Amino acid sequence: MSSIQDLENDKTYFMKEYNILISELKQKNRIEEQTNISLTDLTKVAKYLNTAKPQSHMRNHKFALLEYLTELKSLSENKNATEIDFLNLKKDKLNSVMHFVNIKNGFSIRNNLIHSYALIGIIIDIILSISGIAKHYHYIPIFMMIFLIIGSIKHKKAKSKNKILEL
Repeated sequence: MSSIQDLENDKTYFMKEYNILISELKQKNRIEEQTNISLTDLTKVAKYLNTAKPQSHMRNHKFALLEYLTELKSLSENKNATEIDFLNLKKDKLNSVMHFVNIKNGFSIRNNLIHSYALIGIIIDIILSISGIAKHYHYIPIFMMIFLIIGSIKHKKAKSKNKILEL
C-alpha cells in the first residue's frame, strides 16, 4: 500500500498504483455488480484527482481512493462478504472523495443533483404553505419547479462535461 509521502513525491505513482488495482479488480467476476460502482467512472475520478490543482488538496483523496480499492480487492476475495460489507466500505472510504468531487468540482452522481434541488424546493413550498403565504399563488409548488429546473440545468451541464458518475 502506498503512503501519503509517495503520492506527494511522484504524480505518476498514484496512477500506476490505481491502474494496478483496477486491473486486478477487473479480473474478478461481477465486481461491479457486487459493489454497485462503475470502475470506468471511478477512473474518471482518479484522473481528475491526478490533474486537479492544487495537488496538496488532492493528496488525501487520492490516498483514500487507493485505500478503498485495496480493501475492495481483499473484500472481494472473501467468500463470506455480503452486500452490506461492500456498502460499509464504500461509505467509510469513498464517500469523502465523492462528496469532494460532487460538491466542489461539478461532478454529479446520476440524478442525485436533480432530486436534491427538487427536495429543497419542496421544503420551501411546504414552509410557505404552512405559513399561509402560498395561498397568494394558489398553493402551486413554484419553488419546487424552479429548483427542479435549476437542478436539470446543472445536471445537463455536468453531462456535457462528462462528469456524470454512477457511484
